[in-house]
Amino acid sequence: MTGHGVTVAAQHLRSLQEYPFDSVLLPYNFPMSRNERYVADFEGLVAVCLERGVAIQTIKAITRGPWGDHQPTANTWYEPLRDQDAIDTAVGWVLGREGVFLNTVGDIHLLPKVIDAAERFTQRPSDEQMRALENAFGLEPLFV
Repeated sequence: MTGHGVTVAAQHLRSLQEYPFDSVLLPYNFPMSRNERYVADFEGLVAVCLERGVAIQTIKAITRGPWGDHQPTANTWYEPLRDQDAIDTAVGWVLGREGVFLNTVGDIHLLPKVIDAAERFTQRPSDEQMRALENAFGLEPLFV
């Protein structure tokens, strides 16, 4: 099952109480981790998924933020990171979370950068590295 928004993890958890889904798909990135409620719901969902063998697919790893007033320049409904080092860091943060899968970006021009970052992944960036990325690129949550 798939979903978006700050309530999606809680909604997925309720759905898993009723139906034996094989996988869930939801946003997971550093800006979303700043929302304490979202993280609490996400962690609760992860615990249930790991216990039941349900795959946890994540999306929006390289989200910079909403397009806002910017003219879209990528085939995504959010503004993505484009810088390879920034993508490396954002992808590494997701891949560093045990038990989750990283679904790639839908823009064919960014896809090779995400794949490259995933292939070179070694360890999760530190909180300090993530705050530096957040400050340098103005990362914002897509959902509030």
